[in-house]
Amino acid sequence: MSPSQDTSFSPSLQALNGSAEALWHKSAPAAVRRAFSRGETAEGWAAWNGHLDGRKRPVAVSRLLPGKAGGLDWAVPEGIAKPPTPEWLDSDGPDCEKGLLRWLGESAGGEAAERYALEALACCRALPKLAAVLSPDVWWAALDHLITTAAEAGGSEPDDRPLEENPLLHQLLAGELALTLAYIFPEIDHCRKLKSSARRALSAGLIDLLDGEGLPHAKHFSLLRPLLACWTRCRAIGRRLKGRCWNKSAAAQYEWLVRQALRLTRADGTHVFGSDSSAAWDADLFETALRLGGDEDDQELAVLVLPRAAGTGSKKGGEAALPEPANHSEWACASVLRRRWARSTEQLTVLFDQPSLRVELGCGEDVVLSGAWQFDVRRDGHRLSPDSDWEEVCWISDKDGDYLELQIDLAEGATLERSMFLARKDRFLLLTDAVLCVEPSSIEYGCCLPLRPSVSFQPADESPEGLLLGGKRRANVLPLALPEWRADERIGDLSQTGESLQLRQSGEGGRLFAPLFIDLDGRRRGKKLTWRQLTVAESLEIQPPEVAVGYRVAIGRQQWLIYRSLAKPANRTLLGHNLSSEMLIARFEESGEVEPLLEIE
Repeated sequence: MSPSQDTSFSPSLQALNGSAEALWHKSAPAAVRRAFSRGETAEGWAAWNGHLDGRKRPVAVSRLLPGKAGGLDWAVPEGIAKPPTPEWLDSDGPDCEKGLLRWLGESAGGEAAERYALEALACCRALPKLAAVLSPDVWWAALDHLITTAAEAGGSEPDDRPLEENPLLHQLLAGELALTLAYIFPEIDHCRKLKSSARRALSAGLIDLLDGEGLPHAKHFSLLRPLLACWTRCRAIGRRLKGRCWNKSAAAQYEWLVRQALRLTRADGTHVFGSDSSAAWDADLFETALRLGGDEDDQELAVLVLPRAAGTGSKKGGEAALPEPANHSEWACASVLRRRWARSTEQLTVLFDQPSLRVELGCGEDVVLSGAWQFDVRRDGHRLSPDSDWEEVCWISDKDGDYLELQIDLAEGATLERSMFLARKDRFLLLTDAVLCVEPSSIEYGCCLPLRPSVSFQPADESPEGLLLGGKRRANVLPLALPEWRADERIGDLSQTGESLQLRQSGEGGRLFAPLFIDLDGRRRGKKLTWRQLTVAESLEIQPPEVAVGYRVAIGRQQWLIYRSLAKPANRTLLGHNLSSEMLIARFEESGEVEPLLEIE
């Protein structure tokens, strides 16, 4: 039965399902306990109302957190008002009571959602003041509803399903709502006992949803900031509670999460891959998270990363003394290739939890690419669909750059090997796909890189390369496997199709290599650029492109060498260099010597 249908019950006995003696903790005022135990509910209510009005502890949650909404407006999911406060909370007595009863009636028996969870938190925080506005029966009905909601969300035994199916909702109800009730009403046993279940739920959330170093799984990537907001509010409350709000392992995960949130912040402060309010920049959230969970390094990183510096100080040794900017997690199916910590740096974020691998490339103030990096492979005219998930092959991060290689199985025994290399000092990004079929065949390959709506591709007049244009001229894109001059577009082309940068390429022999060289250094913009496909030889015989390929890229006075073996690695020669590796990315020094940036044996 909905509370709006029956408000005649005794609040102390039926609303909270217990005896009057069991309702109150020993910390409750003696006058309140005596009155309710004798059945004098009017006197007890008056005493309880007076106690709520006059107590100085606990401090109101809104005073523990900055802003008028006390953090409830942080990282709010799309479609939810900011702050998520029901209109009736700001109404006069009768309207407030009607609004609350209507909200309780609508909530009863319905499926909970994030909007409801945030409104429940707002209602919970307001209950102490609402005692002076609402009739006793309605006030107790509201409290009973919130206690029941938190208890049912937490369950009597730990259950992974709600946490896995809807992590944010679970943490808001089983974690934050339960913790808030325990904090606000320690005098009521039903609320006080929720602290243990809240602690279990929050600990499980931080440990199970993060990879051990604060990174959520790719499928929950969009929830990073909403979860950070929830856990930051809980952390502020937990500091006022004996035993805190989670265990030591969970506390470590929260601190790691603060650093990951910094790493995954765009130049404008929004979250990587974000497009809604939950990804928006909120200085109060980051300042509070840094205060509650950041260490000295995080304070330094915040100065470098955030739009408005929330950190303090300057670390001796500069960026070299800070944690590595790149990050990789096989468990989370996520990688961050990042040159340095500065806001203006280049960063490629990769999520590989599904065949439509997602990438985002940030360059200075612009996000150039963001979305699914799709591929289309056809063998002798037949499309080869994915037969597996992406599997990590290699991750390397050192002073020269970050390298990620993934592999996915295709139909008919074929394989697609995808690699990404972000060069630190040299400031370029190399994206490659290698198609490997079992039998010799004709291959038609295509891929689409997701351009942001504010970014366009400007092709060159006589050659297949082009320029990515955002707020500035951001990057030259060179399709190395295509001829330098537009001779025959049947071989392939590079063009913009809708909001995608599309590369098409074809080849024979059952193996094909499709590399894109993206120059990210603005200082080289406008300088003469060229590339050449090089001759690869083995035992003095020239090798076809289905065996091995090599390229020489020149921009201004800088030059690079790129080699990839598609057949079994062997002792081969390229520009007079003997190679037995699978892949080589190298820089030509002024002396003419080759300095390897990456070599895969």
